[in-house]
Parts: sequence; structure tokens; C-alpha cells
Amino acid sequence: MKEKGAVNQLFDLSNPETAEAIQFHLLGDREGALRALRDLVKKDGKNFFFHYLLGETKYALGLLDEAARHYQDAIDLKPDFGVAYYKMGVCCHRQGQLEKSLDCFTKLLAMKGQGHAMASYFFGLINQLLGNDDKAEEGFRILRTESRQSLIANYYLAQLKLKHNKYQEALELLDELLKATPNLAEVHYLKGMVYMGLHRNMDAIGSFRKTLQINPGDKRSSANLEMLTEVPEP
Repeated sequence: MKEKGAVNQLFDLSNPETAEAIQFHLLGDREGALRALRDLVKKDGKNFFFHYLLGETKYALGLLDEAARHYQDAIDLKPDFGVAYYKMGVCCHRQGQLEKSLDCFTKLLAMKGQGHAMASYFFGLINQLLGNDDKAEEGFRILRTESRQSLIANYYLAQLKLKHNKYQEALELLDELLKATPNLAEVHYLKGMVYMGLHRNMDAIGSFRKTLQINPGDKRSSANLEMLTEVPEP
């Protein structure tokens, strides 16, 4: 309750300048919000939420460096401000600052009660890009638990299982995904690769053909299909 009262003070709409800034922000008037929030930050530089909103405005305008600085200011003023860590992480990810982005999502996931399914997605994705497969799997497992309807985590988990030759586990993940979204060409391609790992060549042929049915331009599937169906010379 104490925290709620503190947040309410940040939204003191009886202050005309605050009310105007919030209105610009809610209406999507980025230039108006930028001007109004800059003035508020100058007058009340200790208000973490003003910094956060200014970061949001600059992010929307594509000013990623400046947005990141304001998210960091918000975090410095309120170290448990989870949403600022999330947006800082996304901002750094867009800038290609993967280590810094990963640090933001790692800290966010460690905050009890402030978890975010997309934070676990980025945590998994960045770790996968950096070759940290165990951490990547941890992130995608969290995503799979928190976002059961999308099943997007199945795709990434299956990639990791395939990489480490855990074919049966990969197959189960892909089958579950295909039940919900049966026309994803990339998933059929991965399934073909899993079948090849299992030496189930006829099933692999079927998966690659299904991939090409959905995406005729998939050269990987064409090459694999040609290899699997080539008749050896006597």
C-alpha cells in the first residue's frame, strides 16, 4: 500500500504541467510529450517515473541512446523498477549491446513478482546467440511455462535439443507446436532434420516435402530431399 501511495504521488494530475505531459504521452503526441517531460525532469530530476516516460518518448522517436540513458536514470533512482529494466534491455538489444541487454533481463528475472514472459524470451534468445545453451534453455523453459498459448518457446527449445542430438525431446516439442500451428514451414524443416538424426529417412522425406509444399523456395529442404531420394548406382 505504501508503494501504491508513492506511485499516486507521481501522477499528481492536479499539477497542470504533469497533467499536460501525461496527456501528451497518452495521446501519442511525442513532440509535445518530449517538450513537457523535459521540463518536468529539469524541475524534478529525482522523479524516476518522469525519467522513465522521457525514455519511452525518446524510444518511440528512435533516439535509442538517449532513451537508454533515461531508463538508466530511472533505474538509478529506483533500483527495483522492473519495467525500466525491461525497456532498457529491449533498447540495448536493438542497439546490438547484447551483454548489457542480457544483464537487464537477468536482473529483471531475479525480481520476485516482476517477471515478464518477454523478458525470459530475450534472456533465452540472447544467451542462444552468445552460445550459452544452458542459460538459453532456462530462459525458454520459463517462457514455455508463462506463455503456454503461444508455444513459441517450443521452437527455440527444439533447436537447442537438435543441436545437442536430443532428437526425441526435440520431436515432442515440434509436434506440440504443429498441433497449434500446422503450417509453419520452418517447424516442418526442423522436424525433417530431427528425423534425419533419428535415421527415420522416410519420415524426414515427408517433412521436407511438407516444408516445400508450404515454402517452395526452401533450398535447404530441396537439397536434403534430393540427397535422401537419390538412387545409388548399382
